[in-house]
Amino acid sequence: MSSPEFNRWPRLKYAVIFQIKLGMDALRDLILSPISIICAVLDFLLGNNQNEGYFQKLMYFGRKTDKWINLFGEHDNRKSILGETKKGEVNADQVFMQIEVLLKEQHEKGGITVAAKSSIDRYLNKLIKKEQADEKKSS
Repeated sequence: MSSPEFNRWPRLKYAVIFQIKLGMDALRDLILSPISIICAVLDFLLGNNQNEGYFQKLMYFGRKTDKWINLFGEHDNRKSILGETKKGEVNADQVFMQIEVLLKEQHEKGGITVAAKSSIDRYLNKLIKKEQADEKKSS
């Protein structure tokens, strides 16, 4: 097992961001589901063209929000989960990067984030040491 001092913050950051993005995706799906039924019914009743109806407009909106959320980092030929988008495009990853920049600035200034990070590090180190001790006992 590796040392408890390894840098766990990038892993934690990606896990938290992924959970937030999952929530955003789920909320979008909950909202779009009933709207899609209404759009399909309206298109049927009004005889709208399949390619230009309300449902198709909703599908376009859904693709745009899917690209914005970028749940699995697949859009815009990304090399990593966060970062690198085409110029002028804004998405959830860029919002999270800005939040990270703000948190890092606060961390450098000191204050509550430094104390919180130290406390979390101590707690996680204790957990890792306890896990290592339990592994030794069971061996």
